[in-house]
Amino acid sequence: MPASLHAPGFVNYACQLCGWCCHQYDISFSGADFERLSKLDWARLEPALAGKEWAAPLREFGNPDAYRLRYAADGACVFLDGNKCRMHKHVGEFGKTLGCSVYPFTFAETPSGVYTGCRFSCKAMAYGLGEPLVRRMDCLQKQFALCVEAGRVPRYGDQVAWDARRRLPWADYLALEEALIRVFLRDDLPLARRLFLAQKFVDVLHEANLDRVRGPKFREFIGILETGLLLEAETEPMPGPANGLSRMLFRQFCFLFQRRQGGSYREMNLFGKLGARLRTFWTGVQFTFNAGAPPLVAMPGPAPLAKIAVLRPQALGSEAEMAISRFLAAKLYGKQHFGKLFFDYPLRTGLEFLLLSAGAVMWYARARTVARGDSETTLEDILEAIRYVDFCYGFSAAPALMIERLRLRVLSHGDTTIRLVLAQYA
Repeated sequence: MPASLHAPGFVNYACQLCGWCCHQYDISFSGADFERLSKLDWARLEPALAGKEWAAPLREFGNPDAYRLRYAADGACVFLDGNKCRMHKHVGEFGKTLGCSVYPFTFAETPSGVYTGCRFSCKAMAYGLGEPLVRRMDCLQKQFALCVEAGRVPRYGDQVAWDARRRLPWADYLALEEALIRVFLRDDLPLARRLFLAQKFVDVLHEANLDRVRGPKFREFIGILETGLLLEAETEPMPGPANGLSRMLFRQFCFLFQRRQGGSYREMNLFGKLGARLRTFWTGVQFTFNAGAPPLVAMPGPAPLAKIAVLRPQALGSEAEMAISRFLAAKLYGKQHFGKLFFDYPLRTGLEFLLLSAGAVMWYARARTVARGDSETTLEDILEAIRYVDFCYGFSAAPALMIERLRLRVLSHGDTTIRLVLAQYA
């Protein structure tokens, strides 16, 4: 067990027993877990489970050693009793299936230690409920040990792929990450300006000769760049809006966060699954042409897309801006934006995705405002939008699709990304 397990000091967490995660995710687990949990007489321990299957093999993946939890028609895990877990009651926090025991955390093993990643799809995480995460190190160590035992801790090597051709030594990457986190967590600049500065970091590094600037020279370069960009922060003009084609591609990027299926999808018959896919396809068409009022996932009501587009960006309070900043900084800290934890994205592409995600957060916050029948975006709208967008980082395979990678490449051209993101903010 390594002593160098790191957790972000700017994140709070304590489970609120809301039961939300027990409705959303398709939880798979190993044959060893299945055998261990099958030794319990669940029908006797929990009469509500009598006559019910609690697990099913994942035959469609061709893996005879993989199983999944079963779900009710309303999307709830069969072990859920109100908002409490029947499995937890009998085997404890660390005796459940791996995904249930570890959520809402990920772990990445790197040359500088093991880093804890946070899933802001969890309500407690997004709302900052509970104690500082660094006070939970004993619990995190146990969760990390479970992941090690299951072989589920990705390793990041001595170099990071910046793009298809260039690499950054790990220490150089870490210096860049720390600088970006400092930028995101500044409270003396508006969030839009922080996002603009982060994009400037990406742009300058993309143009730099990274093969010649390494080690101490690179870290000195990052320090000079951070100082220089901050000096220009109040005076440099920010770019204007993007063109119509880019806005359409951005709406399609936002649609990516609709492409999500909980565990109940597997319980559908063939016609049910076909209907779900057709509805998803039609929603994608509506996003493309900014028309209709598709039933967006986890929204309080229908949200006409045209109304979302004309709802002007609003100035956010400091609490809302910092909530978005913490989300972005935590993704960086947990290495959840590139490499093994994010579909082997190279670093530059992952940073562009992360910045566009900040735009998507604001788009979905406005969507929720419209769905509530209001015109003023609230802090709750922002926090729920963060949860909405973060789902993609842990439980959606959509970013791995080739069409999504190609769209991101187009949106990353020139200053298109930052134009689209800033258009979402006042």
